[in-house]
Amino acid sequence: MSDEPNVPVVDLPRVNAVEFQFYDHTVGAHLVTADKQMARWIDELRSAPPAAVAVDIETHGLDVNKFTITCVTVAFELGQDMVALLFDPLRRAEHRGMLARVFDHADRLVFHGASFDIAPLYAHRLMTKAHIRKLGDTLVAARMVGTNAKAGRTLEDLANVFRVMDDDRTSMTEVFSARGLKKDDGWRGTDIDTPTYVVGALSDTVATKRLWGVPGVNGHGIMAKAARYLTAPTAGFGGHGVLTTTDAEALVEDIQRVNAIVLERTARGYAVDKEFPQRFLEETAEQTRAAATTLAEAGIRPGNAADLVNTLDARGLLHQQWPRTDTGRLKADKKALEVFTGEHISDALKNPLVMAHRAVFDNEKDRGYVEKVVENAGPTGRLHPEIKILGASATGRMCLPENQRLLTRRGIVSVNQIRTGDRTLDADGRWTTVRAVHRYSDAPLRRYTLDDGIELICTPEHRWVTENTAGKRKVQPLDRARQSDHLRLTPPVTPGVCGGGNSMTAPQHAAYTIGRVTVQLARQRTGELSDALCGPAETRRATVTSLRERWQTEGETCWVPEHAPRDTALHSVCDKSLDELWNMLEGASHYATNASHAGVTVLPTPNRRYAEAFALAGYRLGLRSLIFDAPAGAAVVLHRGRSGLANMVVSDAGEGDVWCVTTDSGTFTAWGEHGPYLTGNSASKPEIQQFPKRARGVIVADSGAEGWISADWKSIEPVVLATAAGDRQFIADMRAGMDPYEPVGQAAGIDRKLAKRKMLADMYGQGLKAASLQYGWSLDQARFVQNTIRGSLPILYKLIDALKAQSKSCGHVTTLTGRVVDQKFSFYEGGRLVSDVAQRIAPNHFCQGSALDIMHYAILELDRRGLSDHVHLWMHDEIVADKEIAEELAEVMATPPPFLEAVAQYHGIEAFLAVDVNAMGSRWEYV
Repeated sequence: MSDEPNVPVVDLPRVNAVEFQFYDHTVGAHLVTADKQMARWIDELRSAPPAAVAVDIETHGLDVNKFTITCVTVAFELGQDMVALLFDPLRRAEHRGMLARVFDHADRLVFHGASFDIAPLYAHRLMTKAHIRKLGDTLVAARMVGTNAKAGRTLEDLANVFRVMDDDRTSMTEVFSARGLKKDDGWRGTDIDTPTYVVGALSDTVATKRLWGVPGVNGHGIMAKAARYLTAPTAGFGGHGVLTTTDAEALVEDIQRVNAIVLERTARGYAVDKEFPQRFLEETAEQTRAAATTLAEAGIRPGNAADLVNTLDARGLLHQQWPRTDTGRLKADKKALEVFTGEHISDALKNPLVMAHRAVFDNEKDRGYVEKVVENAGPTGRLHPEIKILGASATGRMCLPENQRLLTRRGIVSVNQIRTGDRTLDADGRWTTVRAVHRYSDAPLRRYTLDDGIELICTPEHRWVTENTAGKRKVQPLDRARQSDHLRLTPPVTPGVCGGGNSMTAPQHAAYTIGRVTVQLARQRTGELSDALCGPAETRRATVTSLRERWQTEGETCWVPEHAPRDTALHSVCDKSLDELWNMLEGASHYATNASHAGVTVLPTPNRRYAEAFALAGYRLGLRSLIFDAPAGAAVVLHRGRSGLANMVVSDAGEGDVWCVTTDSGTFTAWGEHGPYLTGNSASKPEIQQFPKRARGVIVADSGAEGWISADWKSIEPVVLATAAGDRQFIADMRAGMDPYEPVGQAAGIDRKLAKRKMLADMYGQGLKAASLQYGWSLDQARFVQNTIRGSLPILYKLIDALKAQSKSCGHVTTLTGRVVDQKFSFYEGGRLVSDVAQRIAPNHFCQGSALDIMHYAILELDRRGLSDHVHLWMHDEIVADKEIAEELAEVMATPPPFLEAVAQYHGIEAFLAVDVNAMGSRWEYV
């Protein structure tokens, strides 16, 4: 059992929604905020048979801010009418009662991404456990379709695919933009007294209701599509395992039930040890300091992966198979460093520098987790993790190549220099905070050539800011943009800035002078260079070399004192008002020869640092800014053009190391070879399933509990594979308590733990080079180990090969319950969209997917026995529960589900699951 969360204390302004009832033809629904009309619609709803009701909340932000609920919206159908109502339950007590009447009557409460909404609703006592058990989630259903897709599951994406809403409807992002607010400020600063905010909130809920549709193979909407996806003739394996209509519909519903059970538990939350972060810091401070000293003495900046890799290479300590970029540079991204920072590190790779880097990395990472837990527990006194059912599918790498940089208030920085907390410019021209940095290696890249000839290179999932013909903004991958859309690569043009002249203020006049003097200096240098190159020898005052040496030492004296830092001009532009920037460029253009032509302004500058400053000034004003090198400095081209997508050409650009950041606003400013440009954001949120072992102790049992236990399946994925393959000997050894990896390891000349890890790595598609690098082997040794393990487990590897063959043939495999798991992906080649299949990951998808099926079955069976209140956490192959249900928990987990029994009977063997149960005491631990 668990305690209840505290009711969050929120500070909402006393505002009222504009009361209205009207039919919105764009939304296709009656939108209602007036109390009398809402009461009438609720009475009509309750007089009809119970049916599905869509629900959504609007809040003042994410994380702790999601508990500040500004409104709750619902949408339902009455005959041919679609109706959407808006409630303000935290400020108006009567709305609590009205909302409860809707929730009580509904037979299904449908959300899109319920893991966000449920905890705030439950904490504010707006939703009960019984209500949560009615939960339906369109996002969970969407995750059952096209499981290898890396994007396309937002409500907006699905609403467009299923054509449930007009594309001209008002989105919340557009509401904020119209008010001149960036995304995070929009959520905090906009409320239900803004009519467009209300309409946007209501229309989202209508879209959710229509997307849910009518479940079942013969229905419509996302639930129907999920069921039909499981009954396709190509599903199953070798003609076996294709689900019937009844079984497919039951499986889709089972996944929804699992989601409801899990979210009911996370809604109650988990107690946290608020002193844990400080203790953790104290316990690890000396280790971190000593490790940082070791690195610094070797010339390695603590936490700088590139320094570590280069130093190891210089000392001959880097493996010969260490990955390199296309240009031959040693990789230092997150994926490459996993051989040092992953859960298991080979003895062959351990040395003082690697272990020091690992200590700094682990301590910083784990401290970040525990601090985030305590911070997120603030509103209710408990942690409410967002556990996402079927959310482990591949997520898109929304990234740029590593030769692109980030604009920050510190300057233009490379990916190795980006810091959490940096500030960058967003789509509204405001400064937004970097919350996370993401790096990947060997990511597929595409080249997008726009109508005006501009080329953009990024991953296919990377998001950009587009505008439709009505000026509505959307952040989306270019592959999903419409031909009529335009790409916006700058903040919006800001109207109303000063036009200069005699009315200029002192700061504006100073900025005008800076622009004028900068261009004059550039023209002076051009003249000096011309004289050095072409003037009569007897009158030349300097050589080209002496000129360049002098210019190099002059710094940016047009802008700042003589000995100021080299990038101070850029900093100055970051701090100036838009009026000052306009006057600076006005001053520059007045003194530039032939500066403007056909709406394009060309400004000469003395060097690239000045050019970067001018480019940023234009960018902040909404102008496209391009930098080009010139003989005596650099030039900046400014124009107001937009890039069309009607004739966009897409081609494959190979693979490369990539990066992205997560910002508060969802957009940021990158910096390429020719200057700044606006682009979209990645996303990052630590999840409970990824929790580091040492950080687990921050989560504790409630005070009245007897203590927690941990029960886990032993070698669940190999057991699934052996059962599905019909490997009698492997199962017999496991049943007899023997270790099937021991003889395999002996044959390969490695220990049993390494043999187990290598076999699992083979299931995940690990190649010879990766294996040699991870374990410190030569390629020949890696090949010998792989072949020996394959030879020792021929039945398992026969199935592994068959799964790859099936995936290659049809693009998917099917788990033991009949869930279809895809390996398809797409890329551009020669301007054409080409589809392919990553069949090497098929065995992993089958084994992990079937292991997840077993976990889901256990969750449902424990719930059927009335034990869900005693179950707390689900981690891959582990369930954490109250000590008092240890016996029943072990029984449920050790009992093979019917689908595992069926495949075992097919092979004439007896299904078997081994379970370990360990006491943990009063806090979550790794046992």
